[in-house]
Amino acid sequence: MTARATLKPKLEIQVAVLDQRLTSLETRNESVPVRLTTLEQRFEHMSDQLEELNEGQHKLTTVVSGIGTKITWALAVASTLWAVLQMIGPTLLRLVFP
Repeated sequence: MTARATLKPKLEIQVAVLDQRLTSLETRNESVPVRLTTLEQRFEHMSDQLEELNEGQHKLTTVVSGIGTKITWALAVASTLWAVLQMIGPTLLRLVFP
């Protein structure tokens, strides 16, 4: 009878541990969709931010390209005027100061 008496509390303890583990597992599994939903929301938010960053980078590239084109034209005009001035300048100075 003592063997049965010690077996019953062990069995009750094992059942209680098993019940607690199942409850814990259910709780964790119930929270998984919430975590996945949160991760999906964060991913979508980051994806939107990356799209906005890409659009901004495209606009910036366009502006910088336009500025580069204007600077190229300005340098071309300035160098052309400088070359013309170097060719015509001495002749004009001789006419003005004989």
